[in-house]
Amino acid sequence: MEERRREARTVELLEIREINRQPVNGSYLLDHSPLGAKLESSLSFAPGDGVEFSYLRPGEAQETCRWGQVIWVIPAPDKPGRYLMGVEFVLLD
Repeated sequence: MEERRREARTVELLEIREINRQPVNGSYLLDHSPLGAKLESSLSFAPGDGVEFSYLRPGEAQETCRWGQVIWVIPAPDKPGRYLMGVEFVLLD
């Protein structure tokens, strides 16, 4: 399978604290790059949906907030009711 990513991904399991400014439990950032991320959540989005999410890195006092557009969504293998989604970040000028 050909790798199509433009940037290398960093694998990092971080708990997402808010999605679209609503507190969430059990949603995770699985990997990320400067251009996008893969999330896991019980919330389902559709390709094209806008998503804003925040997370706290270990040792940091301030949450990181990212904005993007959902590019793809699939059911999480072996995890009924959960979804994996790819998010392309919106780059702000």
